[in-house]
Amino acid sequence: MIQVDELGEETTFAEVARRFAGASWLASFLETEQLNDPETNGIVVPRIVNAGLRLDDTLKSGPGPWAVIIDGDLETSGDLVCTTDDYLTSTLIVTGNVRARNVRFAASARVGIEGDLVAGGGLGIVSGTWGDGGAVLWARSCEAALVLLDGNTSIDADRCRRTLVCGSTGWGEFTPDIHDHATFEELFEPAAFDERGDLDSGRAMALANEGRSALRPEVENRLRGSKGLATREALAWLASDPHCRELMALGDDRSMAVLAEQLAQRGHAVSIESLTRSVRAMLGARLA
Repeated sequence: MIQVDELGEETTFAEVARRFAGASWLASFLETEQLNDPETNGIVVPRIVNAGLRLDDTLKSGPGPWAVIIDGDLETSGDLVCTTDDYLTSTLIVTGNVRARNVRFAASARVGIEGDLVAGGGLGIVSGTWGDGGAVLWARSCEAALVLLDGNTSIDADRCRRTLVCGSTGWGEFTPDIHDHATFEELFEPAAFDERGDLDSGRAMALANEGRSALRPEVENRLRGSKGLATREALAWLASDPHCRELMALGDDRSMAVLAEQLAQRGHAVSIESLTRSVRAMLGARLA
């Protein structure tokens, strides 16, 4: 496991302000220093990674406070987990795209991604909890099987319409497909609940790592279909068929049209645009 807050080189907030002047996220990053009392929270020393990162391990933060910039893409075959102890405001900024198996943000951790967020090739979990402590995530777009939020937590990503969102109806940043007052027992797999009967994001992430959905299959298929997204079964078939894999690798409009037609013949209706983004997410190509 790799520590988020030990990445890169130490710098100063003044140097960050000079180097990234005009960045849309700069004020939020600089605010990290202001929101932590040095006498009670400790002094925040910002760190910068001066290039993109490609890792083969879970990337997890310490208790905070911390402030880290990754100036480039972040790719890891493990999870990205950003949490803090209570009210220790911390910030991770990635100036490129993020690809991780699953992503979790919680407590007073703020995660900003200038590019696209892809979890598990489009079939992972993005989990956010304890947003009343300041936890929030924003990205240009989000590709995942499920964004799982508690009622106090928000996510801001333009294309959350390409993933299923479970969260509160009180936010303007997204419209939940499953609101936080739903009867979860009817929607989620039993394995996604803890011993007390509460929906557990860790268990949902574990299911994703097994190639399974935290949602009951009929529920996931219905919701993905309502948003024009290919079902999990359809994507699995594409990945298993040699000819389909060849077309996926080509990635041009004609190949995507052929794949969409083959899916339609198997009863899976999906637009070429949606299929193209799903295939790119699966293959690790850029979404734009």
